[in-house]
Amino acid sequence: SVSTGESHTCAILDNGSLNCWGYNNLGQLGIGSSVPEITPEFVDLGTSRTADSVSLGQDHTCAILDDGSLKCWGDNYYGQLGVGFSNANLNTPQTVSLGTGRTAVSVSAGISHTCAILDDGTLKCWGSNRFGELGIGGTTGYDIQFSTPQLVDLGTGRTAVSVSLGWSHACAVLDDGSLKCWGRNNYGQLGIGSTTQQTTPQTVNLGTGRTAESVSLGQYHTCAVLDDGSLKCWGYNYYGQLGIGSTTQQTTPHTVFLATNQIPKSVSASGSSTCVNFEDSRAMCMGQLGLWFGGGSYTSISQKTPEYLARNTEVSIDEVTVGYSHTCAVVDDGGLKCWGQNTYGQLGIGSTTNNDMPR
Repeated sequence: SVSTGESHTCAILDNGSLNCWGYNNLGQLGIGSSVPEITPEFVDLGTSRTADSVSLGQDHTCAILDDGSLKCWGDNYYGQLGVGFSNANLNTPQTVSLGTGRTAVSVSAGISHTCAILDDGTLKCWGSNRFGELGIGGTTGYDIQFSTPQLVDLGTGRTAVSVSLGWSHACAVLDDGSLKCWGRNNYGQLGIGSTTQQTTPQTVNLGTGRTAESVSLGQYHTCAVLDDGSLKCWGYNYYGQLGIGSTTQQTTPHTVFLATNQIPKSVSASGSSTCVNFEDSRAMCMGQLGLWFGGGSYTSISQKTPEYLARNTEVSIDEVTVGYSHTCAVVDDGGLKCWGQNTYGQLGIGSTTNNDMPR
């Protein structure tokens, strides 16, 4: 498993250990320092503890451990680490109090807020609430923040199945397959047909009879895989990140036309780009993204429709994740390939040289 932030990357290895690398000015690597690392560094999660999942925000990181506990570290200016006692940056993993007897099953980190689904299906969020991105019903002032987990009302009897955070908005797939979004909406990223921000979860109309399987959020756009295997995206589209053949922003979900007979397994959106992974272990990407075409060719221009990664090779991609300016893919032999911007060593290749092909 791999996750990418703005300028850092973390991967869970086959033995459950967590390694991170890249930018580290705010302690986002969790290694006890603020020195950037150009190769993977081991993160100490506690005696005998391993990581089940990890999520990276702009400059903070959160991991769910094998015992269901949640630990976060890095930038804490807005309380996005959820540890409550201060807004100081923390360069080692810190335990988040989720409530008596509660454990975490899923976590997502945004630019300055964090949300976690607990073992009882409840959703809790914390950090910046400037645009209502915590979903708790209101925001007053410029930098309202909550440094401990806050319960999000998803509706009577409803629980959360998955959650994803953008820069200042959030979306959750619920137990009935409905999709709800909230927070900043300046480009229509909530998918509700307007550009008005929302401080509580709002239902997204995915089409008659349609439900969501998964959702992923970029900076100002959103994409969801539906129950019929279709992919729909909406929001900011200046770089073609919605994959609909134009650069016109959309305030409601629009279908992305993928390759014939391809079934989406997952979608990853971040910054101004989007990638979708298919059941046949291939992937397509769109938006402001250096595309790995295979055969040595490369382009960094905006891509308005989905284009295959490694289309001329036999590489099988098990998972692809998009950062703000770099991309990483787990391939079929368990190896990890990363490419794109590498100013702070976020590719983990032992240098700070940008790379237009996977390394």
